[in-house]
Amino acid sequence: MVIKLNCEDAYWELRNRVEVTCGPLSMLRRIMGIGDADDIAIYVNDTSKVPGNLRIFKVGVVGFSNRAIYISGLPHVSLEDFISSLPLNGIEYWRLINRVNLTHINTPLLLRLSEEAGTLKYITKLLKDAGVLINAS
Repeated sequence: MVIKLNCEDAYWELRNRVEVTCGPLSMLRRIMGIGDADDIAIYVNDTSKVPGNLRIFKVGVVGFSNRAIYISGLPHVSLEDFISSLPLNGIEYWRLINRVNLTHINTPLLLRLSEEAGTLKYITKLLKDAGVLINAS
């Protein structure tokens, strides 16, 4: 069972214990009206520090909160951190990628974050398939 906390409640409860922002489900719900679920984003190695059955998006790089997108005063995971961390998460997050215009992301930053997260191979393929990367090795 998943606790139905919104990202605001979870953020304020957790921010002194782990690096946290609101997650991509929370972000897309607020900016595009997609879905009704909230989630939080935390560093992949901190998942055991989060109490209860909160919906968690695992981010592959420490320091992701420094790149947060602020929506209504709350930090939300950046698109680059979201995409670079997709391989660390389940299929529900992969389904969100078709809602994101990949031509508007910071590709060099995304590739650097993917390398740090250990997901570069997957993200390079994703970008090639989307036509964002051409002639990339």
